[in-house]
Amino acid sequence: MSEQQADFNIRSLGSFYFPDKTLFRVYAPDYSELDLVIKGRSYAMHRNGACFEIAISGDLEKAGYHFEGDGVSFRDPFSYLDIGKESIVLNRKKFLNETIVPVNGFRTPIIYECSVRDFSADRSFTGKHKKKFLGLSEEGLKIKGQPIGLDHLVYLGITHLQLMPILEFDYDKSTYNWGYNPIAYNYVQKDFVYDQKDPYAYINELRKTVNILHKKGIRVTLDVVFNHVYDHKKNDLGKMLKGRLYRYKDNGEIAQGSLCGNEVKSEDPFVRAYFVEMVTRYLKLYDIDGIRMDLMGMLDIETINAIRNELCFFKKDFLVYGEGWNMGDVLPEGERASINNYRQLPGVRMFNDFFRDTIINYISGNNEIKEEVKRALAANEAYLDQEHTLNYVECHDNYTMIDRMNLYKSDEPKWLAAKRCKLALSLLLIARGAPFIHMGEEFNRTKYGLRDSYNSGDHINAIDWELRVENAQLCDYVRDLIRIRKENSCFDDPETTIDFYEYYECLVFRLGTMKIIINPTVHDYVYDDGQTYDVIFSERGACDYRNNLITVSSVSLVICKL
Repeated sequence: MSEQQADFNIRSLGSFYFPDKTLFRVYAPDYSELDLVIKGRSYAMHRNGACFEIAISGDLEKAGYHFEGDGVSFRDPFSYLDIGKESIVLNRKKFLNETIVPVNGFRTPIIYECSVRDFSADRSFTGKHKKKFLGLSEEGLKIKGQPIGLDHLVYLGITHLQLMPILEFDYDKSTYNWGYNPIAYNYVQKDFVYDQKDPYAYINELRKTVNILHKKGIRVTLDVVFNHVYDHKKNDLGKMLKGRLYRYKDNGEIAQGSLCGNEVKSEDPFVRAYFVEMVTRYLKLYDIDGIRMDLMGMLDIETINAIRNELCFFKKDFLVYGEGWNMGDVLPEGERASINNYRQLPGVRMFNDFFRDTIINYISGNNEIKEEVKRALAANEAYLDQEHTLNYVECHDNYTMIDRMNLYKSDEPKWLAAKRCKLALSLLLIARGAPFIHMGEEFNRTKYGLRDSYNSGDHINAIDWELRVENAQLCDYVRDLIRIRKENSCFDDPETTIDFYEYYECLVFRLGTMKIIINPTVHDYVYDDGQTYDVIFSERGACDYRNNLITVSSVSLVICKL
């Protein structure tokens, strides 16, 4: 980066509205000249170091504008809203600025992944704001007396709700998409907004939703896609930077390690500052509590640490986590924010595919991998330690567990497939590290045998809340186990002594004075080691009895205390 390119104040960029004038400032060091085009008129901007700036008199609230120079036209990557080919001038004093709602503390996050659209798209969702942010905030919804929607999330007791991509994305020639095709990082997807005629609703409806979730004790994290853009030739940030947004191979070709046509050059000082500023904006605008980073292993370590350090300054328990897969064509492996380098990323969690694959294999009937299961449950540092591991058995682009069992264990009865799924979810919730639950996992959600259903439509992806009613006992079971985990520090305290030993075909997981007896087989066992225990959780959920003979039903676990 040249001396001129390094000359910028990231928080001075964008449009700044006043009733009698609006200031515009854009970082464009590689442009020879730049014009502001607003309300159909063009104004030559003045160079100031690496930036161009201009003040336009008059009340320009809600006016559309863009920039033109050197034969290139682009919208403002710092605007709060773009509509069509124009960025929109907004009065920031009209952004919702309610009092920040305090949320109870947590030892370890229990994260629940959710698509805004899928959450409320199905006919079984009885609320008003289908497929919208506000659909996440509707209270009092029930089917046959069972809570659905927001009330279901509160009922479970999760600590964090992760929203799949909500920033502007392309549908990629479809009418449905999860959102991993980013167009912009500075404003939200319009289709999630209920009152689309009000430009301030694009900020305020999400902030209102987050406030309501906070009042219910649920924090909110956003899934962000910083590793690539949908179309590198049309992206406004890329145009502003004249190609500096992307990585290139030695032969001059654009890098495509993301398998999406380009790689964002996160290590560029301006790009790094831009991402830190955008995440800071999400916190200040919406009061979010963390971010999940798609293909985080393609981004550089310094940028990820810079984001976490900046955001933890504002919220000390702000979460940063993501996919630590070791990918990319250009960035040296030692600089990647990947699983291989997790020790260089303090406090940053990564999806643990070793945990996923081990637990799925184990509950499917492979009882020969007990050593791997021990490492998974204990968060062995050889892969990801307790501070860094994010445990999961399914997420949005995997098979759901019930679909996986029905596909790969199709010769077994349905009840046994359901028990295997239940045990997988149980092991997820008792393991060291942070558990990650995919939306509907707790009531055997199906995607009808599809795995990566990113563009498969509402008929595949929408949450059928009738399944929550059909599987109410399973939801009770999950709620009870989450409560037990939250009430007992031994699950999270790194100082708690842990140990494993085998009891016939069962595996006993000891955490301090607590024992978890895991039976992955299709036979019942009676556990008897000569001691008497208080049994607090079994196949039917929370319980309370004392015995020296503990029955552990097939494909289940029991939790007891000395």
